[in-house]
Amino acid sequence: MGMVRILAATDFSEESQPVLDFTANMVRQCGGKMYLLHAVEPCMIDAAGSLPADDMLGMLPQPCACAQDELLQQCRNVLERADDRAKQLAAHISQQWDIPIYGKAEEADDIVACVHGFCKRHNIDILVIGNRHHTLLSSILMGNTAEKLVRAATIPVTVVPCGAKAKKP
Repeated sequence: MGMVRILAATDFSEESQPVLDFTANMVRQCGGKMYLLHAVEPCMIDAAGSLPADDMLGMLPQPCACAQDELLQQCRNVLERADDRAKQLAAHISQQWDIPIYGKAEEADDIVACVHGFCKRHNIDILVIGNRHHTLLSSILMGNTAEKLVRAATIPVTVVPCGAKAKKP
């Protein structure tokens, strides 16, 4: 089988730390390589959430080429900062756990398609994701990304509890 490749999907939140620790520990035990992926929704500029680029352009008072260029540059900057953060986090985990790791942030119109596309491109053997124990209402209204990732999976998926209910190591 060769070296096992294990992907940890992360949103950089403190709540998702158990996913990173679980994956790093599994990689160290089996001698594989860890991959870390952060999926960035398009134009996630404001802290309150994200709006697709087309919606944001529609909100500009009088859209012009210069405003569009500026907005697109801001979007690229968000993605570059997220990619830098993923690489820094990967370097920290690599040093802390003494394992090989590759960190990446990618723009994702569809988080599920982004994660599974990454798995295919990098020949990932196991996907590790977090489950935040959303309320029933939020699961109904927004859906549960973890559940969608499991349903669409073609490789084994390990779901790690995150947030308040996560077991402390």
